[in-house]
Amino acid sequence: MMDHLVIAGFVFLNLFMIVGAVDLFYFHIWKYKLHTRPESLYEHKLHMAFAFLMVPLAYFLYFQNSGGWALWAAAFFVIAALSTEMLDVFIEGDSRASLGGLSTGEYSIHVAATILKVASFALMFASKPAAAWDLWAPIVQGEYGSMAEMIALQVMIGSGLVGILHLALLHPRIAAINCKAVCGVAGCSRFACCTSSAAK
Repeated sequence: MMDHLVIAGFVFLNLFMIVGAVDLFYFHIWKYKLHTRPESLYEHKLHMAFAFLMVPLAYFLYFQNSGGWALWAAAFFVIAALSTEMLDVFIEGDSRASLGGLSTGEYSIHVAATILKVASFALMFASKPAAAWDLWAPIVQGEYGSMAEMIALQVMIGSGLVGILHLALLHPRIAAINCKAVCGVAGCSRFACCTSSAAK
């Protein structure tokens, strides 16, 4: 049976992934198309780095009850992921200057996502006994259960795919794909974005 701290950690993890998906697909890719803006390219690459870091992070911190060097590996990837996030915060002013800065909606999403992921990380670490932090402790302290493993696996696969998507969007031909272009190929004109100049 999972500790209540671990249960809360997984709840916050799920909420973070939902909020993060809205931020990524609606704000970053659909609304602002950050991957097409030269001034936002570094921010896009930081988002890609964070996504790839979430793969080993989810394995070491969520897939199994890690101890020893595996727990320290989890701590390393958490620090690396949060450091990437801090760099993102520092460069967002320049990255979004041409857009007038962050909108209230996206700023709120960022605050919520930060609170949720940091809370999840903290709860998972707080659930560890002091002995688990011994470098030579068993790397597997126990199991969180099949449901937790499934959630962690979904985070690992989803984060990996998001990282690959960011990598693909760095290619000019893929970055140029938009709603209007797809509608032109499909011969569709029933949706507003098929004829809207905003879809260019």
